[in-house]
This record gives sequence, structure tokens and C-alpha cells, in this order.
Amino acid sequence: MKKFETTLSDQSGCHVTLYHDPDDPLSWIVRKWKRGFLGRRMALSRWFLTRAQAERYAQVLIRECDGTKDVRKN
Repeated sequence: MKKFETTLSDQSGCHVTLYHDPDDPLSWIVRKWKRGFLGRRMALSRWFLTRAQAERYAQVLIRECDGTKDVRKN
């Protein structure tokens, strides 16, 4: 099967992607890229067991890139 990487956010200073390899069904990877002097560099990489977990985390990163704060109830 084919691997895929989906771009979830492509803002000027913050790029968030979701990566999945169907041969390994328990690997959902969220990566955050930042623009640097000579191109972009990976600033963050987190692994998750399900797509839902990865997408929830990615939405938090996207809100942080937008400048809005994530308010969570404890």
C-alpha cells in the first residue's frame, strides 16, 4: 500500500503535516515544520496510535500557529 502525508496547515511560519504508513496501522505521525534561514526544518514530531488522536493534537498545533490559545478545562 502507499504511504501518505497530508498537509493540515500551511501558514507562512508554521507547516503541520499528518503522516501514515498503511503497512504499520499504529503509526500516525504529526509533524510541525518551521521556516528557517535555508528552508524549513522539523520543529516537532509526535507519534499516535489512532488517526483521531493525531488529528486532535494537530488542531491544537494549528491553533497555536494562528496565535489563539488553547483553553482546556482540568
